[in-house]
Amino acid sequence: MTPTMSDVAVIGGGPGGSTVATHLARGGLSVTLFEREVFPRFKVGESLVPATMLLLDRLGVLERVERGGYQVKYGATFHDQETNLGHTFYFLEGMPWPNWTYNVPRADFDALLLDHSRKQGVVVHMPATVAGMAFDADGVTLEVDSGGDRVTHRARFLVDASGRDGFLAARLGRRSRVPNLGKVAAFAHVRGGRRFEGREVGNVRIYLFEGGWFWWIPMSNDLASVGAVVHARDARAHAGQPEALFDAMVKRCDAVAEHLTHAERVTPIHLTANFAYTNAPIAGDRFLAVGDAIAFVDPIFSSGVFIAIRSGELAAEAILAAFGDGRFTARRFAAYERKIWRGVAPFFKFIHKYYEPSFLDLFLQPRDTFGMVRAVLNVLSGGAFIRMPWRVRASLALLFGIARINTWVRRRAGKPTESRLEW
Repeated sequence: MTPTMSDVAVIGGGPGGSTVATHLARGGLSVTLFEREVFPRFKVGESLVPATMLLLDRLGVLERVERGGYQVKYGATFHDQETNLGHTFYFLEGMPWPNWTYNVPRADFDALLLDHSRKQGVVVHMPATVAGMAFDADGVTLEVDSGGDRVTHRARFLVDASGRDGFLAARLGRRSRVPNLGKVAAFAHVRGGRRFEGREVGNVRIYLFEGGWFWWIPMSNDLASVGAVVHARDARAHAGQPEALFDAMVKRCDAVAEHLTHAERVTPIHLTANFAYTNAPIAGDRFLAVGDAIAFVDPIFSSGVFIAIRSGELAAEAILAAFGDGRFTARRFAAYERKIWRGVAPFFKFIHKYYEPSFLDLFLQPRDTFGMVRAVLNVLSGGAFIRMPWRVRASLALLFGIARINTWVRRRAGKPTESRLEW
């Protein structure tokens, strides 16, 4: 069979894959995308951060998203059941992005982004599984299972947007789990749960309890995404019983139990594990990775979709430049790698600190001394992956410095200082 051909082949049709494909097609390249599942499909990660709106605008799809009827959110509420401390953060006004964003059913949202890619000229094969690849000096040859047939595709460049599967890392490199962030999540969609009023109706709610935490993401049509993130030992105690695990965690968390009083599940309980990792390599001769194929960050700050779209945007810039000067070596993409790791670093830093009591005390009782609250909100909004002024960097350094002092104070007082969710 004569192989099909394109300038760029993209493996995966999620937000990262559809974003890089759209930008490349708009830049004049021929793009073929292979997605193994049939959209729409159920996917967790429904809460966006405000800077995503800026990226969707640059992608040319914001107007369609705004017509989608999605739940608007203005902030996030955090509460610790053990200490009864809590705080609601509202997103900043006067930023390059709005002070609001959306909670979206990912099945619908991802399908919308992929359909937008098609309209820009991207050739989408779905369902289609890339079963093999072979690089050479001029490009890559892919072996693809599509509709029961094995087909060959030839491209000058490859983008790995395969998500947590990590197509390239599994074949060319490695996955490194991040210490103390390896959790298990049990989650589902429910209808009829408690709805807050007014501006708070769309707020993501994070509830910490002994042994883990819950997310509660309100969506339109009286739906909510509810998930428990727990220590691996709790998951092992309910091996093969996701419903039992979920129900046991609900009993531990008073707020979620109350919110679910009149709710019904409308999806099965899903499980996912190994919540945080980094992959390598993320760039090489004639390939780049984007989104979850690069790294996965604990979802407590709702950064997943934003990182996928932002990395897809940056990847498209790097690839278009490479096609412009005809250089496709790994060294050509060193700047892309630096931007990626610099962009995700603040999220990993916050996640590591979040589980430490000394930091959580400060986070849930914030004082806007020297702009520290604004700096936190810059990170929570996604701004640290777009621009990070020196004042923000300085304020974050001060916050983490105070947290270290608080660790010393707690230790002297005989209070716990270790992470509450050790892996």
